[in-house]
Amino acid sequence: MGKKKGGNKNKLAKMSDEERARYLQHRADMEEEARRRKQQLIATFMKNKLKREDAFARLNLAKINQEWRSILRNIKCKELKEEVEAVEKTCTECIENKNAVIKRLLCDLDESEDLYSTMLHAHMERVEKIIRIHNDRVNFLMELYELDKKEVIENYEREMELYKSKKFELQKDLECVFYGLAEKARTDRLRNDEEHMLKKDELKNSVCFLTLAQHTEALHSSKVY
Repeated sequence: MGKKKGGNKNKLAKMSDEERARYLQHRADMEEEARRRKQQLIATFMKNKLKREDAFARLNLAKINQEWRSILRNIKCKELKEEVEAVEKTCTECIENKNAVIKRLLCDLDESEDLYSTMLHAHMERVEKIIRIHNDRVNFLMELYELDKKEVIENYEREMELYKSKKFELQKDLECVFYGLAEKARTDRLRNDEEHMLKKDELKNSVCFLTLAQHTEALHSSKVY
């Protein structure tokens, strides 16, 4: 390196000012290009490194999330298992209680059926007894009714015979009375007619007498004048 620098110094010393300026400018451009490439390489390296780090971070985060979800699933599964066991226990107890209630109700039903059969048998016996008593009473009342009906019919026939005989006698009496009344009415009518004729004749005679008297008085008056 020392030799190269010394050679460059000798080379610069041999150059003119214009060549030295171009050389220095070219060298500065090369150094600037090298620095730019170095920065670009560093930036590319850092960018790739950041990408790899980001990928590793996402991968690690995914692994952490997956592990966390697995832990949560295990906890949730455990809780659900405990809840299912509790519900199963509760359901089992409820089913046992309901089975016990059903058995008790079946026993009560059997007892009720036996009691119902006994009460029904006793009730049917009482009903049959009541029906027999009722039939006996109905038969007795029917016999009594027939006797009463027969007696009523006999009384009716006897009364009808008596009524017919009395009716015939009363009819004769009424005919006699009617004939007597008719005869009396005819006699009264004749007597009234005779009295009417007498009064009529008397009235005519009175009118004639008054007329004659008035006529005579009129003649007498005319003679006087």
